Amino acid sequence: MNILRPSVEKLGAYTVDQDLSVIKLNQNEAPEDVPAEVKEEVFERLRRAGWQRYPAGGPAELEERLSAYTGAPVSGILVGNGSNELIQAIYLAVCAPGDRIVIVRPGFALFKRVAGILSLTADEVPLDRGFVYDADAILERARGARAVVLASPNNPTGTALSVNDIERIVRSFDGLVVIDEAYLEFHGRTVQGLTAECPNLVILRTLSKAWRLAGVRLGYLFGNEALVSGIAKTKLPFTVGTFARTVAEVMLDRREKMESVVRRVIGERTRVYEALTAIPGIAPIPSSANFILFGLENTTAASFQKELKARGVLVRAFDDPALLRHLRVTIGTAAENDVFLKAARDAVAEGRG
Repeated sequence: MNILRPSVEKLGAYTVDQDLSVIKLNQNEAPEDVPAEVKEEVFERLRRAGWQRYPAGGPAELEERLSAYTGAPVSGILVGNGSNELIQAIYLAVCAPGDRIVIVRPGFALFKRVAGILSLTADEVPLDRGFVYDADAILERARGARAVVLASPNNPTGTALSVNDIERIVRSFDGLVVIDEAYLEFHGRTVQGLTAECPNLVILRTLSKAWRLAGVRLGYLFGNEALVSGIAKTKLPFTVGTFARTVAEVMLDRREKMESVVRRVIGERTRVYEALTAIPGIAPIPSSANFILFGLENTTAASFQKELKARGVLVRAFDDPALLRHLRVTIGTAAENDVFLKAARDAVAEGRG
């Protein structure tokens, strides 16, 4: 007797190298920790909080801050334990086992993974040369699907859909369209203006990247009030605890702390991209996120990843056949980026790249 569902049994483990003995540039994390004074403010609020009480089902104060930041009405915002939980809630609210969703390949692995867990079919549309989106191909494949789920900018490629293409998809497709804007702050372009007139659009965001809160696990979505209310019914209660809510509130009150880091990351992104283009055999993809995907002409991703780690830098490789000669590097601090660039240059110079 098989106790596990077949859709779960066939899944591989989701693992990412978390070796902190080297410079860790493999998970699109912020290069700088939350400032000490922000942590002290969080600790002070937590000291005053009643830990024996369940957190509010709908964290009103946090939702109000997110509303002030995004311009979305409070009634159309849903907060979750990271955007991963919200992806699951969206699928549960909209899809039944056997339904089909449309995603792109290569794309964010969790879109497909969560679909598999829930016995949904993830129909993958290949990105074009240079990892460019093909809106026409997406719309063609979307016929009869329940949802189209896209990240813009896309992870792991850093490429983005134009606002016009997203609007065309949303207005031409009668199912749900989910646009994951996890890297919005590094990109600067959003389609949130469409949510007021397009009831089939949901936008996903996170505080893990620009806001430096990957360890806190807090994401949010917003869209049509009736749609968001329905999605909220499928999300488990009390998943946003007092700690996460408090950290997020304090950081959102200090928006300048986020913006200063974003400016530095964007500046470093430009510098790293230009430096990579000058290394023979390495071809970086222009990125709108806080990472850069780069191709390798003379070696495999697995081999070059090993060479970089031996030189003290951890970057991300992927199992996707489309990425067997590509690695993704997170933009770190200037010093970390210098070490990465030197490691890449040295590996190539020694004939290992």
